[in-house]
Amino acid sequence: MATRPRKLKFAAGVVIILFTLAWLGYSGIQESKTYYVTVTELLAASDASHKRYRVAGDVSPGSIQRVEGRVRFQLHQEGNVLPVVYVGSTPLPDTFQDGAEAIADGRYQADGTFHAETIQAKCASKYEPAAASAPAVSANETPTPPGNY
Repeated sequence: MATRPRKLKFAAGVVIILFTLAWLGYSGIQESKTYYVTVTELLAASDASHKRYRVAGDVSPGSIQRVEGRVRFQLHQEGNVLPVVYVGSTPLPDTFQDGAEAIADGRYQADGTFHAETIQAKCASKYEPAAASAPAVSANETPTPPGNY
């Protein structure tokens, strides 16, 4: 009858391992869960403090300040302004400049500042086609094959 306590210990060990894996999975999902909001939506939220967000807005002209390895700037939208402190370790994108559309990923602090860990700046959406290498052919003409002049 020594096999019964052994099976019970084995089953208890399996349950503990499964519970631990489930708890780690759940806590990891909760930590990485990020809400995408605008500046206006974040400032209107009453329970925003210390939660993880991705905030979209425009970089306020003249607000970018680089001090002691940190970058401070402001995102604005519809008259609302959000002070941002970038504390990430990666360099800011080349397109990050005054007036650029940006997305800051981080946590909103109780003092009203947003501590960003990553910054994304949107590229200009201006499309310029490449110069044509061959002359245009009208609908009434037939193209001349190369080398036959």
